[in-house]
Amino acid sequence: MLKSIAAGGVAFLAGCVGDSPEDSDTKHWIGAQGSEAPNYNVFRITDTTSGDRVTRVMDPAYVFDENDEFVPRLIRDYEVNDDYTEWTFTLTEHGEWSDPYGAMTAEDWVYSITEILQGEDNWANASMADDWRMSVDEVPDGFEAADEDGEQAWFNVEETGEFEFTVEMPLPFPGFLEEPILWGFQEVIPKDLAEEFVEDQDGDAMNEDDEIQELSYTGNLGAFTVEVLEIEARMNATRNDDYYLRNYDGFEDAPFIEEWTYQVMSEESTRLSALQSGEITHSGVPPRRAEEFDDDIDDVNIFENPTVYCQSMFYNMRDDGWEGLQVPEVRQALTMAVDREELVEEVQYGYATVAHTLSPEYSDFYDNSEVVEWDYDPDAARQQLEDNLPSPYGYSDGRVVDGDGEEVVLNFVFSDSADDTELTARIIQEEMDEIGLEVELDEVPWNTMLDDYLYKEPGEAQEWDFMSGIGRNAYPRAPEATEGFWRPGESANGYGYDDPHGVADMLSDAARMADADERQSQLAEVFGILSEDQPWNFLYFPEDIEGYRDHVEPSEDSSIAWEYDINRWEIEQEQ
Repeated sequence: MLKSIAAGGVAFLAGCVGDSPEDSDTKHWIGAQGSEAPNYNVFRITDTTSGDRVTRVMDPAYVFDENDEFVPRLIRDYEVNDDYTEWTFTLTEHGEWSDPYGAMTAEDWVYSITEILQGEDNWANASMADDWRMSVDEVPDGFEAADEDGEQAWFNVEETGEFEFTVEMPLPFPGFLEEPILWGFQEVIPKDLAEEFVEDQDGDAMNEDDEIQELSYTGNLGAFTVEVLEIEARMNATRNDDYYLRNYDGFEDAPFIEEWTYQVMSEESTRLSALQSGEITHSGVPPRRAEEFDDDIDDVNIFENPTVYCQSMFYNMRDDGWEGLQVPEVRQALTMAVDREELVEEVQYGYATVAHTLSPEYSDFYDNSEVVEWDYDPDAARQQLEDNLPSPYGYSDGRVVDGDGEEVVLNFVFSDSADDTELTARIIQEEMDEIGLEVELDEVPWNTMLDDYLYKEPGEAQEWDFMSGIGRNAYPRAPEATEGFWRPGESANGYGYDDPHGVADMLSDAARMADADERQSQLAEVFGILSEDQPWNFLYFPEDIEGYRDHVEPSEDSSIAWEYDINRWEIEQEQ
């Protein structure tokens, strides 16, 4: 499962029409995605668009339901020893790869994990390579070092039966099940398909392989079978009558949808018009239109769900960003300059809660007594900024200037994927102007923002100081999964946070704590540190507002797990 990020405000749509509502006689789910799917190599996926498409044709290992209970998929059961150092997982016995690869077995899973995800020097450039190791004071006997300094040890992953494998850790890991390691895991391919690339240690060849990029190996492991798959545009998949899950009680007729299509539709207005007219049957509805769709459009039902994604403004604290952003007091001043309550009301129309740290308030690990809340106060923000500007910066005629007296101009890059993102950027631009900071806006495509700005090395990246339009997953069930956001050198820490308080290590330690109270206290302290240090300007946690045509009948209650059971949703012909 990808360590997920989402385009701020991007709507994911779906419908159940055929070529048109009038001539359809099938249960056809048509989805419009706001950005293209850049890669179908399951070992390199880092975006939700590609991940959602893969999920249509290959189930994850397991998911959680609206009550945070384990729901089996390809993994059917698990056991853990008393000290949480050994987890044993049992796979379905009904899984089949596409010809000629035969049954899906534990051998395939162990090979993909040990030879690809744990491969030497991450030869496959796998996005989840760091998940299968842990920090240690010393590498214990029976484990292999995962770094040159001996500060990391690989998990031992072994086949213990045809459909069973065991994951052994050098230290207790009680939160392993809830972390996005095996939860949502799809990073497995047939051993016979992988062997050529493993032997040659050729990640680029694997990434360019037709079977891998076309997902043609997935057999009966997903609810649908790929018919058409394109990077920049369309995906079409038909109902998989051999779906392995049909062997289990309650899923005998799954999926209830006969055909699934995704199409890239970048314009929000196009997506909403399609929902209103019935050309599609589901859309993420922007907050400003929620009341209209709920009250005035009879054929659309609105569902509200809490979200795990924190909409934030990143600060570029790398060498290629403005030096002032490396100063915590400067970042605090910028947070005070932004009226986040206004963003909640003006951008989200009340369908959000102000964020103070990377944790929603509904999380079990959020503690008000630890969290610092920076209230909107432009006068105090300006004074704190003036008092803490690094040399040679200062104020002249009410504007922030450099040592030559030239006005400082900061570049604010944001994604073009949603109108709400642009509105947020413009409001923040005006608020920065109030405290004397000149900010220029730079609207770019989502993938460009990630590839050319955030993840590219300083000196090679495009210029930026502020960035928004990215929703980072707070992982409220297992916040330890956010460790990479704060650890220096991690790709997820593309903004260059130097982690002076050791937040990443604190998260790593929390993941090993078997005592629930001790873990809760540690995580609450982490969220307090982040709220004070302000490595991002934590803006708000939006609600997901989903609109469905009224012939769609969800089988689950609203929750952060929404659509986990979508293959059993009832969907009828629209009259």
